[in-house]
Amino acid sequence: MHTFESLLGMLITISVPTFAIASMLSMGLRTPLRAFRNQLRDRRTVFAVLGANFVVVPAVGTVLIWLLNGLLTHQTGEGFVIALCAAGAPFVLQLGAMARIPYSETAGPMAVLLLGSILFMPLVVPFLLQDVTVHGWAVAQLLLGTMLSPMIAGIVIAAVWPGQADRFARIAGSVAAVSAVLMFLSGFGANSGLVMDLLLSPVMLVAAGLVALAFVTGRVAGDLAGDTLTVPDGPAILTSQRNIAAALLVARTGTGPDDDGSIVVAILLLSAVGFVMLVPYALISGLLRRRRAGERISLGVLLGVVGPKSD
Repeated sequence: MHTFESLLGMLITISVPTFAIASMLSMGLRTPLRAFRNQLRDRRTVFAVLGANFVVVPAVGTVLIWLLNGLLTHQTGEGFVIALCAAGAPFVLQLGAMARIPYSETAGPMAVLLLGSILFMPLVVPFLLQDVTVHGWAVAQLLLGTMLSPMIAGIVIAAVWPGQADRFARIAGSVAAVSAVLMFLSGFGANSGLVMDLLLSPVMLVAAGLVALAFVTGRVAGDLAGDTLTVPDGPAILTSQRNIAAALLVARTGTGPDDDGSIVVAILLLSAVGFVMLVPYALISGLLRRRRAGERISLGVLLGVVGPKSD
């Protein structure tokens, strides 16, 4: 049994950076530079999205976690705080496709949030969690190497070999999907007893409440955004799905030998709750938008795998 748990622990150590690198490479391959340029020129949107993700959600969420410390173990609360500080999740691109949100309206802000997370997390996480040892420069190097560099590499590859970019992106996306499954299975499997305890506790309600807080905050940011955002609930999806890869990289770097796995499990749990809440919302809102647009709807279109089909 100990050998099996050790194997699962090794698997999550491999799957987390693999997921981060593959998902960011896929995102870079599918994101033209003009998406970044147009988004950065819209300062109103940039400030609205940055404020929602790096001010309101971490601040209000952390205060709520502190107030509810009787319902959460110390390390579970720390895991939630780390996740709330991590923005710019690559999976937002797929959620946006499901919800029929223009690609540039998710890719541009997501890239801005990723850059923000690289600067924000090494500075703020040690301040909020003083008993978690987080070396700012080491974390920044880790995020730069596993997230920013693959994204830049993807953009360069797409510019040099535009005809092959889609095929490369599909391969990278497949690797990211497999890594994500292994990441969840190994993370939960290595801590199955802890997971069962959390599932039967109020922790699930706290996680759902944090996701709802992020969604409402993002929705308000969408109303305050500039003209480059035409779908106001895009920032809501963007803010609700936290960057699990960045959070896990920071957690596994900053936690010591005394950690019993609670921090990693809390991050995975919050991400899973967000996934369960956001996917139905994205599918339903996307279905309604496609019907209003008069598109022929197939399963592939609903899931965002293929483009829309007009009559």
